[in-house]
Amino acid sequence: MNWGKVSITRRLIVSLTIGTMLFWCIAAIGSTYVFSEELNETFDLALRETAQRLLPLAIDDVASRDGREPRALARSLIGDIEYLNYQVSTLDGLVLLRTPEAFDAPPDLYGGAPRRGFRTVGDYRTYSETDEKAGITLVVSETTAHREEAIADSTKSLFLPLLLLIPFSALGIWLVVRSTLAPVKRLSSEIAARDGTNLAPILSTGQPVELQPIARAIGRLIERLQAALNVERAFAANSAHELRTPIAGALAQTQVLIEELGEGRGAPRAREVEGALRRLADLSEKLLQIARVDAGLGATATPVDLLAVLDVVIRDCRSTLEAPDRLDYRRPPGAKLMARMDMDAFAIAVRNLVDNADKHGTRGGRIEVELGEDRTVSVRNGGPVVPADQLPGLTRRFARGATPAAGSGLGLAIVAAIMEQSGGKLELLSPARGRPDGFEAILKLPK
Repeated sequence: MNWGKVSITRRLIVSLTIGTMLFWCIAAIGSTYVFSEELNETFDLALRETAQRLLPLAIDDVASRDGREPRALARSLIGDIEYLNYQVSTLDGLVLLRTPEAFDAPPDLYGGAPRRGFRTVGDYRTYSETDEKAGITLVVSETTAHREEAIADSTKSLFLPLLLLIPFSALGIWLVVRSTLAPVKRLSSEIAARDGTNLAPILSTGQPVELQPIARAIGRLIERLQAALNVERAFAANSAHELRTPIAGALAQTQVLIEELGEGRGAPRAREVEGALRRLADLSEKLLQIARVDAGLGATATPVDLLAVLDVVIRDCRSTLEAPDRLDYRRPPGAKLMARMDMDAFAIAVRNLVDNADKHGTRGGRIEVELGEDRTVSVRNGGPVVPADQLPGLTRRFARGATPAAGSGLGLAIVAAIMEQSGGKLELLSPARGRPDGFEAILKLPK
């Protein structure tokens, strides 16, 4: 697992669950070892007590029997404990009594046994007890399989509950970790929601003691950033607004001068001045639009009918073109265009796309504006294909593609910011849909 891509919550849940399971398993293994030792000790004790109690009975039975051939020890004497076997013999090894199962026991199970004590032979555990006065030795044996079965059953009784507890333990750890880290997640979400259009202060009240210094520090940073952005926006807006009148005046005077000069010596230079003033006017207009967008122009609380706005913008754009017929506007009959979007912001977005198509498209080529049935507005123009790896960069401020046309590199950035604020999306395509070349910008309006 790549921990660098895993959340803290998942790390804690996995680590604590695995750690808890390991501790439980170690404790269960230790308990099993202790239990097996105690169980073996208990079985040995029972084996010894059984031998000590049966030896006097075996001596009386031997004294009262006739003949020297070994015979089976009666179950009435030893009881109905089938996993225990017995053999009674003299000190010189003559077998006198034995249980029926002892006849099939391994030859070395009873032979050579000590006069008193425990011994393990193969799968058997034996205990020998001797009466020196009577000259009788009693060997009691049992199979170790019986002990192993008891230990296995006890081990199962320890580990099976652990297997059942694993999901409940993981669930409990998940609930505890989730509730503990909820303030961290809440603070992270609040920080992630802050951007150029949302610089609301982050409250440190209600936060855990450990997170309050972080919340206060980020709050102070946001306040300083808000102040800096306000100054920057005010400067851009005021500068653009104050420049509009003198630029318009200078442009008008330059146009009058061009008419007076006619084709004289200063006419080319005057036309260059006119072009520079037009670019400056366009830049000041874009700066004013950016200031409005940065102030949160895009979204509205209530749905607005944008179809009438689109019609007005298209008529206005046609009036500014040298050949109005270049602009082809199509919309389906009975179309509606309702969206939670500011009308001025929508007009700015459409106008910037049309201006972009006029400046960077094929000179004198058609500009197609189409309202789709899926509530999209697309603007298409001819021209060379823009490489796919360059399309995302065109929405950055002051970014321009490989084009000789004049421009500030702000049009598409303004449109992208407006669509993001309103919950919509700007999609760029090249080549345009339905043609081998060109460029297409699609406004996907918010639902």
